[in-house]
Amino acid sequence: MLHIAICDDEKIMCDTLQKNISEILQNTSVTYCIDCYTNAEQFYAVCQQYHLLFLDIDMPNYNGVTLAKNIRKKQIHCEIIFVTILKEYVLNAFEVEALDYIYKPIDTKRLQNALQRAMKKLQKKQQKSLFIQTKYMTQNINISQIYYIEVINRKIYVHTQYDTIEYYDKLEQVQKQLDKRFIKCHRSYIINMDYFYQYQNNIITLQNRQTVPVSRLRQKELLDAILQYMKGEQQ
Repeated sequence: MLHIAICDDEKIMCDTLQKNISEILQNTSVTYCIDCYTNAEQFYAVCQQYHLLFLDIDMPNYNGVTLAKNIRKKQIHCEIIFVTILKEYVLNAFEVEALDYIYKPIDTKRLQNALQRAMKKLQKKQQKSLFIQTKYMTQNINISQIYYIEVINRKIYVHTQYDTIEYYDKLEQVQKQLDKRFIKCHRSYIINMDYFYQYQNNIITLQNRQTVPVSRLRQKELLDAILQYMKGEQQ
């Protein structure tokens, strides 16, 4: 189920946006629920349970951009769409990796396009799993939760949003279960490009501020992969 939250201090705007979103999603096969919040602090306390957020910017006591930044600091990788009358904050949307920036009054077609993009990204993230099976453990991990994977002395370390899972396997076998989001940047490391933040001086920094080395042999391959990934995200 797609969990959607609307946070806007104007109750009328919340209700209108909820109605518009419902009318669009009713014509799809998506099951969903929509919750409205007129208090940003109350919403922030429960924000981790949502996949898609519609945030107003000009709210009392809690600016919507600041709210989004704090959500990202929690390492919550939901999709964010700003809905506002304020055009001067559009550049701030990039800082928090917002999916879109919609102006009030709401244009239905623009809202529909934003919803389609959000669902496409969310479905892509949730499609595949990494299946881990050992003598003592069986586990299925949604690969969208994985930051990076490394191998040390034949032991695999899967670093996720929640913990690090250790088991014995070959990195090549693990890679076969992954998709195009995952790039091998070093003989011992695979990164999830969804969490890519920066590449500098042969070091990749991920959005959670962890760093991963890049081997000289894979520098060009990595740069090509970054470009292809960026192009794909813009489509």
